[in-house]
Amino acid sequence: MLDVIYLATTIALFALVGLIAKGAGRLVANATGPANRGAQRGEDRS
Repeated sequence: MLDVIYLATTIALFALVGLIAKGAGRLVANATGPANRGAQRGEDRS
């Protein structure tokens, strides 16, 4: 029975880490969205 609990906890932990990584990826994608792409290439915004 303890093996089943360990396995379920491990799967839940990996799922949680995956959700956090996906959310962080979306935050980075939003931060480097279309408004900031020109600044990254060194273009002038004026």
